[in-house]
Amino acid sequence: MKKIFLSPGGPEVSVLALGTAQYGTGISEEEAFRQMDLYTERGGNFLDTALVYGDWGCAERGCSERVIGRWLSSRKKRSQVVISTKGCHPPLEDMSESRVNADAIRKDVRLSLKNLGCDCIDLYFLHRDDPKRPVGEILEALEEEVSRGNIRYYGCSNWSLSRVKEAADYAAAHGLQGFSCNQIMFTLAEVDERVPGETQMLVLDREYYQYHKETQLGLMSFMCQAGGYFTKKAAGRPVSRNQERMYPEKRNEKLLRKLMRYQEEGYRINDFVLQYVTHAEFPAAAIGGFRTEEQLLEGLDGVESRLPEEALRELAELKEKQQTLQEAAT
Repeated sequence: MKKIFLSPGGPEVSVLALGTAQYGTGISEEEAFRQMDLYTERGGNFLDTALVYGDWGCAERGCSERVIGRWLSSRKKRSQVVISTKGCHPPLEDMSESRVNADAIRKDVRLSLKNLGCDCIDLYFLHRDDPKRPVGEILEALEEEVSRGNIRYYGCSNWSLSRVKEAADYAAAHGLQGFSCNQIMFTLAEVDERVPGETQMLVLDREYYQYHKETQLGLMSFMCQAGGYFTKKAAGRPVSRNQERMYPEKRNEKLLRKLMRYQEEGYRINDFVLQYVTHAEFPAAAIGGFRTEEQLLEGLDGVESRLPEEALRELAELKEKQQTLQEAAT
């Protein structure tokens, strides 16, 4: 599988990261082990998790991390994979309560290390931001974890562009490592930003894209497959109520028609959806979560399939045009 460097001097990672949010809850430990075996056998080396994953269905925190930790121990593959995890998520029962502070960073990093059975986390993300807290205080706490050898690199998730710029300026002025990667919703589908915003998730817009292009800051894209929205629509299958809200039909109809045309030529729609991310003008990895091994195999094939460059360019241009029209409308 193709690999990239998300940041200068950082770890070399697969362009498809294996999403593990449902490990130990929606996906059994046995099936999770099979997925990780298959993924690594196909050349993948990038596992993405978070301390909060599984809190909705497990009594003990870090369900997904603990499944991964047991797999790492069983397969003796710690040196062969890059571990990305996230911390400082708000309590699920009260998303308005921020946990982005030095104390929470210390506690969450240590709990994640314990869950994963690791001495060091390769890439550690702050799952959310607290715009009321000085960015310097947050970065200094992360740098402390780097100096202690608990994390190698760190990044942000669901931070506004203004705060990312503020963090970059502070890191440069104080000689800090700074953010090595940004984890954000980046997808071919047109998104009604109010829906992910209900849970404080952010969508990469045109201005944010341009910043990544100019700075070459690495990106990991969550929800990049839009839950199979285009594939379901093309097959005439129903989408969920949440998908109807998040991906407005009128804003996605032109993209769908173009994808269906490529499908008629023998290509798979989801391959284009994945490669829209991996062909960005900056280092970008798609995070893929899969319910079955069949879906995982399709995803692995999808990021490696040969697609017409002209078609990928057409989709990118149409997406930009759609964003321009939406910005003008609002």
